[in-house]
Amino acid sequence: MVILSAMVHIGGMAYGEIYKWDDKNGVIHFGEVPPHKAGITSKIESMPATPRRAPEPQVTPREEEQSQATNRPAKKAPLQEAPAPVVTDASVEMFATSWCGYCKKAREFFQARGIAITEYDIEADAAAAQRKQEIHPSPGVPLVVINGKPIQGFAPHAYEQALQAR
Repeated sequence: MVILSAMVHIGGMAYGEIYKWDDKNGVIHFGEVPPHKAGITSKIESMPATPRRAPEPQVTPREEEQSQATNRPAKKAPLQEAPAPVVTDASVEMFATSWCGYCKKAREFFQARGIAITEYDIEADAAAAQRKQEIHPSPGVPLVVINGKPIQGFAPHAYEQALQAR
């Protein structure tokens, strides 16, 4: 495998030739070695083996294609979920850790909507860790409690539903 890889890399730097010829039936052949003289009906050509990029074609659209292109509707950007209206009277608590990526996403979710949250770091606060266990005994963070309803994990759809259920 290593040898093959080395040959490919070295082969790109080395200069070789590709041979092109027509057989007696008019079929065009290409090869790395020149053919034996038997059955050749045309001259053998040799070309450098290093690949070359073809120039970019300079194509100008015909007049009717140009008019169609200008009459097409513009592509619309994909719809992004707009933040829900600001809910200022919701009670939101989040049990989290400082290093948790999903906790960060949950934090950003509420910040984007202007919703104040009370956050508890369960690694720094033993009482908060105990309270989290009492509310929802399964491990993992974030645990978000919206108006008394516990939601385990980063679940934007569930957050939205709990916020609207007030």
